[in-house]
Amino acid sequence: MDFRTGGGIAMRKPKKLRKLIKAAKMGKPCAMYRLGICFETGTMTEKDLTKAADWISAAAEAGYAPALDWIKDYSFDDDALIQAES
Repeated sequence: MDFRTGGGIAMRKPKKLRKLIKAAKMGKPCAMYRLGICFETGTMTEKDLTKAADWISAAAEAGYAPALDWIKDYSFDDDALIQAES
């Protein structure tokens, strides 16, 4: 049974995810990053790459080193994008 759907029955988010969301909304960079990774991988929630990028970017703006590394690893400059499209 999928915990997110409960076999067709609407279910609450796992307690761990609710706590992570609360901490991220309070502005804690580590929580923002971890929540972004949850959205990226689909862990405890539906996969949503837009939300993942938003939360990880917020953590990076707060100076959180793992988020800065993630941005560096997953961001492309215009030249790289043009090369990939060629």
